[in-house]
Amino acid sequence: MVSRLRKPGGGDAAVAGLATLHVVPGVPMLRPAEAAFEKMLTGFAQHQRARRLSMDTIKERERVARQVQTFADAYPWESSWNRALFDRWSAMLADSKAASTMSSYQLHLRHFLTYITDPAYEWPQVCLELFGTFPANAIRDLNSVRHSQEYMGRPSGNRPLTRTETKAFFGQMDPEIRRLQAEGHKGALAAARDLALFSVVYGWGLRRREAARLETHDWRRQAKLPEFGDHAALAVRWGKASAGQPPRRRTVISVWPWAVQTVQFYMHDIRPLFYVDRDDDGVMFPTERGEMISLRSVNDRFKHWRELAHLADYLSPHCLRHTYVTRLIESGYDAQFVTDQVGHSHAATTAIYTAVSSDFKNLQVRHALDAAEEDALRRACAQAEAEADMDDAFDDQEPPRSSANRRKAR
Repeated sequence: MVSRLRKPGGGDAAVAGLATLHVVPGVPMLRPAEAAFEKMLTGFAQHQRARRLSMDTIKERERVARQVQTFADAYPWESSWNRALFDRWSAMLADSKAASTMSSYQLHLRHFLTYITDPAYEWPQVCLELFGTFPANAIRDLNSVRHSQEYMGRPSGNRPLTRTETKAFFGQMDPEIRRLQAEGHKGALAAARDLALFSVVYGWGLRRREAARLETHDWRRQAKLPEFGDHAALAVRWGKASAGQPPRRRTVISVWPWAVQTVQFYMHDIRPLFYVDRDDDGVMFPTERGEMISLRSVNDRFKHWRELAHLADYLSPHCLRHTYVTRLIESGYDAQFVTDQVGHSHAATTAIYTAVSSDFKNLQVRHALDAAEEDALRRACAQAEAEADMDDAFDDQEPPRSSANRRKAR
């Protein structure tokens, strides 16, 4: 029997991902084990689509399930899909994958096993009828990576650029653009766009997708920031989404005049050159082929400029977002303001991005010591003044006269 839900307007609707929607009881299948596994994956995909998960997430979870099936050379309802199998599979991952990646793979597989072992989706019943056995969830906390801290990435992963590295990255772009222009190279226009693109990523603390999908109408004016004109704020419409949710939106306030000036120059002098022979479609960072720049192209262009600046090869465009957070903290901006600017839900996440320089730390310690010395000196001076006032009060008092002196006075 197929489980059904009652529609609001009457009638029944089958539950998405239900086993009996894909495996019809009593109908024989060619290569039943292989066919049942494929239908399992199809049902799992529909189950996830019902939760509005992205296709990238669905495909990645399917890939992990197929990987384990190939590794085990068995199907999920067979006895070899046990804890010993997942221990061996996880041990294989540990040799080549970071802890965060390994944890992600295990989580994908846990979701798949939770789906096929849930009686509500009828896969245990179907497998029992077809194969005489049923799947079991063999992943537990004891044989999976613990997520006990906020950051699980490698220490050599993305980090804020030092001031020297920031100067090296952006400082070599303008001379290179001029060289390409002088040689009549067709890449000069793309290079000028790259300067504006990475200036926006750094100057407003954006993620790759947030920057790549910007449009010109995303810029805003702010009444209290008239000096920035039309570029006093940026409406980010493609922020990082929670599971099954649409992209988060936020407004990032412009902070640095140099970044605003770079965007104004790009909008007035560079970007119109992409639309000489076609209508303006409003894309902030177009390509010479008339398309919105892709995330892969953002990575490739950053790699090109990173190599010219001789920076570490593990750095990605995300390091500019880390640098933005660090510079705001060093400039004295409130921690909650920084968290809101970058769109984090928790201040603890923003703290991961922050790596203030040694000079900043030394300056903070110097300020604290100076403040402590000033406070101690202020208290010492106050005490000395109080003691001096007491001495003056005693000096002003008339000394008491003896009884003989009082009789003489009479």
